[in-house]
Amino acid sequence: MAVSADLYRSFLGVGLYLSFSRAAKELGVSQSAISQSIKQLEGELKMPLFVRTTKSVAFTPEGKELFDTVAKAFSILDNGITQLQERVNQAYESLNIAATDTLCRHFLLPYFHKWQLQENQIGLHIINRPSPDCVEMVINKEVQLAVVNDYEGLRSNTQLEVTTLASIQDIFVGGHEYKGAGFFDQGRLLSEPMLLLQKGTASRTFFDEVTHGACSKPRFELSSVDVLLDLVEINMGIAMLPSNVVQEKMQEGTVVKIDTDIPVPTRDIVLVRSRLVPQSEGAARFTNLLTNREDKRDKVL
Repeated sequence: MAVSADLYRSFLGVGLYLSFSRAAKELGVSQSAISQSIKQLEGELKMPLFVRTTKSVAFTPEGKELFDTVAKAFSILDNGITQLQERVNQAYESLNIAATDTLCRHFLLPYFHKWQLQENQIGLHIINRPSPDCVEMVINKEVQLAVVNDYEGLRSNTQLEVTTLASIQDIFVGGHEYKGAGFFDQGRLLSEPMLLLQKGTASRTFFDEVTHGACSKPRFELSSVDVLLDLVEINMGIAMLPSNVVQEKMQEGTVVKIDTDIPVPTRDIVLVRSRLVPQSEGAARFTNLLTNREDKRDKVL
């Protein structure tokens, strides 16, 4: 079935903004033209793509599946044109990446090193912020990519392309004085001095979800995982930290795992980019560096 690319472009616009009026504004056409295009596309495909009310637009299941396919197809086209122009003109856009301090130090460092060895034409600028702020920078077109901890609601934003890179397992840890301290149920654990990241970070939100918001008065609230680990190491309290972050200290014996029955699910490290911005050559190369790495994406760090 041959369907006009213009119809799919209109469909993509509505899907990105979940708004007929916003799609019309961004595409430079009238709202009635957008409505007619969607109606024509639904007729040609013989399936409803959106559920419309007076105040909102939502995908049907078929519409969401088609959106994922169409977004990927136009992304390949738009990205390919942008990258071809950069290569032909030998004028490469510098790559701006946002990532958390912890992920820079404990996940991204090897890839920054590989980038330095492989790329000498494209500059790399790194900005450190909490995960939600990194994503906001992608949305505001301040950076091309963000590497963050996944959090609730991130994947529901249709303007963003979110790719899972790895999974991490958080554990509760304390200083060496907790060695041999026995089993901690949630009540006993949260009665100990708790060391937490500040509210507004993805890791703090995750901790509050795991403990059902039961920790109302932490001993310390900090903005740095590494400082949090330093406080744990000098026996200032208990923290929930990624196992790959505390592994070295546990091997040294200065930090110990707390035995508890609190279930802590794994969470994902994800790569985020905007579907509204064509991917530059630098962003494409760094994405390939991360997604084609030797360790498998389903590995738990």
